[in-house]
Amino acid sequence: MDKQRYYVSVSASMVGTEPSLTDQLTIFATEEERNHLLALLNREQKATEKTYIRAQIPYKSADHDKATNRYNEGMVDIYRYIYQVGTIETKRHIEYMDILQELRTPDYHHQGYGHSESNNPGL
Repeated sequence: MDKQRYYVSVSASMVGTEPSLTDQLTIFATEEERNHLLALLNREQKATEKTYIRAQIPYKSADHDKATNRYNEGMVDIYRYIYQVGTIETKRHIEYMDILQELRTPDYHHQGYGHSESNNPGL
């Protein structure tokens, strides 16, 4: 499948073919990859709704809340996937954000993070 340029707004949970006025990251993705990203964004939108409900309870700490943990993990999953299909500029932006642990650890070996078997014969 051919890859197409898409513009992603994580805050608006949108993936479009035209740049928008909201914050956005640029990716090159197949339709299947685009659909996967949309599914991740949709799942995160549902997690956001659950954390909003919890936020209305003044005595419940967010530090130990499962909904908050799922939200945080979901956001990292989204940015991890965007990093995999993102442009060089998008990858640099995510690296600057410093939210992906695997980018901080030079011995982390995960497909799509700049490591290859030829560069790392011990894999």
